[in-house]
Amino acid sequence: MFEDGNHLVLFPSVAYRDGELNSWIANVHGWCFDAEHEVDFQRATAGILRRALKLPRDADDPPFFRERSWGFVVKSRKKVSIEISHPQGSFIFQKSKGNGHFRGILDLQLEDGSDSTSRTAHGSLKTTISARRENDTRQVCGDIHLVGDRGLSVISDIDDTIKFTNVDNKQEMLRNSFLRPYQSIEGMADLFTELATPETSFHYISATPWQLYHPIARFLSNHHFPEGSIHLRKFELKDITFLKKIFPTYKKKRKVIESLLAHYPERRFLLFGDSGESDPEMYGKIYRKHPEQIAGICIRNTKGESSSLTRYQRAFHQVPANRWHLFEHAGSLQDDVLPKLLEETGREK
Repeated sequence: MFEDGNHLVLFPSVAYRDGELNSWIANVHGWCFDAEHEVDFQRATAGILRRALKLPRDADDPPFFRERSWGFVVKSRKKVSIEISHPQGSFIFQKSKGNGHFRGILDLQLEDGSDSTSRTAHGSLKTTISARRENDTRQVCGDIHLVGDRGLSVISDIDDTIKFTNVDNKQEMLRNSFLRPYQSIEGMADLFTELATPETSFHYISATPWQLYHPIARFLSNHHFPEGSIHLRKFELKDITFLKKIFPTYKKKRKVIESLLAHYPERRFLLFGDSGESDPEMYGKIYRKHPEQIAGICIRNTKGESSSLTRYQRAFHQVPANRWHLFEHAGSLQDDVLPKLLEETGREK
């Protein structure tokens, strides 16, 4: 990011093979914003957050507050022309929208073993693209994960699945999101690391606003979750009513999952979520629509409920009993459940 006020960020995304052209099609997503207006926005925007968090008006900012609220305070830049490029010569121009975000499709002509590719810690393939404002020599870089036609894809919710958020309690959810250290759910990073192979891709999906991207990315890195694409949601902080809207229903998350399933029809998918909101219902619908692609569904039990409850029987109607699992501790999946699920994908844990 730039230090003089004009900022860009490229979010980690994915590419899929185009068999006809023998190339990779990369989904590019970034954000353009201006931090020079932070002082002007601090009074209004940060004030909304302080009131929602019930912070004393004249008290100093508590730990983490400025870092976490920063993305809501900056001014998004619209209608800015962004050049997105790859070292091998591919480039496109995109204009940022009203919320400062820009998206595009970049055609990557990559050979196996190309100098412009690298490997994640678990061996999966990725490449780096760059972005800069038109007529500006400064640039930022971002990762594109090159996901092959076949293999295992792990799609995981973030809040209360791998990170403790307490979404059921809105006030606690806000405090955990803005005022407290992010806590990893015990055992989940180790579990994902065991799943990680060069043919495994990871996709982290959340209703968390994109304004919290940097804290989320640091959380994943600091707690040693395998690298992968990150998919959050757009959100505008307008007034105090955001308390009811900041973590919405699952529709946006389902759209991202459906897109991944469409791009990789021959891959098998493991879906991780939690019982706090609508993950069981969403994943059940996805399984019924794509039974051949879904290797398994793992739901973290945040309420100590029984899998025999009517809710789960309805959510997983027509989903085979050995394809969905309600768990309280990651260790219970490692010892028995995942080996059987992975056997169905043609690999061993």
